[in-house]
Amino acid sequence: MFTLKNEIEFDTAHYLSGYQGKCANIHGHRYRLITKVSSDELQQEGQLRGMVDDFSNIKAVLKIIHDYFDHKLILEDNEEGQSVAKKLQEAGPVFDILFVPYRPTAEEMSRDIFYQIKKLGVNVTAVELFETPTNSCVYTEE
Repeated sequence: MFTLKNEIEFDTAHYLSGYQGKCANIHGHRYRLITKVSSDELQQEGQLRGMVDDFSNIKAVLKIIHDYFDHKLILEDNEEGQSVAKKLQEAGPVFDILFVPYRPTAEEMSRDIFYQIKKLGVNVTAVELFETPTNSCVYTEE
């Protein structure tokens, strides 16, 4: 089995609707994303002969992921998330808000990122999303 690993970081804030505790406030993280692309076989023909994939292809897709999440406030697209966004917009400065159809936990975000990468044509086999240097979630289809 051959496995390629690529890594990016992005800074994002999020709000967890309905959460009680220290992380009930809007807060941010420097996320670290490790992506794995694996194959039992190497490409046999063409430009990718002898490769699982081209690192530059994977990097281009990860740049899209980076730009999608970086320096955004992620809110769940529900009544509470919409209310928070409205209050923030009324406060003055414009916030770059990303509404998602899930509670933006490390678990949900890792699954979302996995399928975004897959949809962009990379045969991803695992993503590991670090919310802090010591806390991460690994998502695979297994």
